Amino acid sequence: MIVENYIRTIPNYPATGINFYDLNSLFASPYWPKCTPILVKAIKDNYVNENPTHIVGIESRGFVVGASLAQAMHLPFVMVRKSGAKYPGKLLQESYELEYGVDTIVLQQGILGHTSRVIIADDLVATGGTVSATKKLVEQTGAKVLSCATIINLKYLNKFKDIEVVSLYEPTK
Repeated sequence: MIVENYIRTIPNYPATGINFYDLNSLFASPYWPKCTPILVKAIKDNYVNENPTHIVGIESRGFVVGASLAQAMHLPFVMVRKSGAKYPGKLLQESYELEYGVDTIVLQQGILGHTSRVIIADDLVATGGTVSATKKLVEQTGAKVLSCATIINLKYLNKFKDIEVVSLYEPTK
């Protein structure tokens, strides 16, 4: 079976001409446990000489993908949260533009450092705004971002070129 068979796609949601990819249907399926080893193999094949030290998941479904990867790869898991998260201590933050405004993500200071080599994890990459902001946020710590791992990569919408994306499914328009 292939991953797209387990992803419910809702056409014209939330607006006309947009396909909504419901990853919850994949997470709830018997195929989900098979996805992590496929992503892990792709990461290891691409980064043979640069062993990742951390998986960084983006709130909220990136937590599902990231925690799964971190466990399978025996790596620490780090959460990047949306602004307003109730984190203790000092926070690093990075703002980015959305179609409808500006949003901010945060990371606890002191979690990553200059020797960290990071894989960013999210469920879906569309324009790449959140991934790019997460990369900048992680780089504020001195860490190096190796790649982004995702279930779905909407390459035709990606506006960034500064990070490689490893994915399971790349739908066309």
